[in-house]
Amino acid sequence: METLPVAAVVVNLDGGAMLEACLDALEANAPAATVVVDNGSGAAELVRLAARAGLRLVRNPDNRGFAGPANAGLAAALSERSVPYVVFVNNDCVLERGYLAACVAELQRDAGVAAAQGVVLDGDAYLVDGCGIGWAGNGTAVQLRRGEAPPPESEAAFAIPGVSATAGVFRIEAFRAAGGFEESFFAYYEDVDLSLRLARTGARFVCVPSARARHLGSATGRRAPQARWRRLFTNRIRTLRRNLAPSARPGALAPGLRAAARELGWARALAAASGALIPGGSRRDREVFEALPPLSKLPG
Repeated sequence: METLPVAAVVVNLDGGAMLEACLDALEANAPAATVVVDNGSGAAELVRLAARAGLRLVRNPDNRGFAGPANAGLAAALSERSVPYVVFVNNDCVLERGYLAACVAELQRDAGVAAAQGVVLDGDAYLVDGCGIGWAGNGTAVQLRRGEAPPPESEAAFAIPGVSATAGVFRIEAFRAAGGFEESFFAYYEDVDLSLRLARTGARFVCVPSARARHLGSATGRRAPQARWRRLFTNRIRTLRRNLAPSARPGALAPGLRAAARELGWARALAAASGALIPGGSRRDREVFEALPPLSKLPG
């Protein structure tokens, strides 16, 4: 099978059967290289990964989140083979055959597109899980068209405000020029922040309806729900501060606090929100803010 000029990167932590389904689907899409960056999975999973033909395994001794391992996975892939595109795929996401080919074709067709993704469906492949990153009126990043019926596969590629790291295909030159994923984010909002940084350079993004994937749904983030919400709150604040003019920054804590309370209870939700106010990454965030003109409003 002829390979595509794409490096595939999967960050994993005890993905089990979901990871196997993800990798089987990737193999059918024929990327030029596939790298799994493992964040401390059990011995049985590591043995299975090491035995998988055509796969490069990068092992971390512990959980290092998504952003840093994703950057490391791309570096590992490019140390062996030079390609112009990279796809980051969640370990609980299954690409349908032809997903990568459709996204690459769109990137090759339009040099102004920095990243593309397909229509990511829910685990039953019935409703949309996401068609890209958008923004709610309260300043919260959302998955576009979530819960809706999917657009026809025959529909032309359409513009979106940003690309999700669930199954996003990036032009490596643009990804690197923007600085890649911000590793201090650990997890959550790293793809939102990257999309805004790319948008500040004038880059564009598209969703390709003929490319389809299924997001099976992982429990990884549910293992420490209070820490998950603290990171969500913190990274949302940092994303807005790093990329938007002060006049354009909506409140960042209030949106989502009620959702956190439903899962954690109000006491733990408020504790997570308070923890998000602890200063972090301020020098790095100032550097990012000053590197390019900030956005005067959220992309729509």
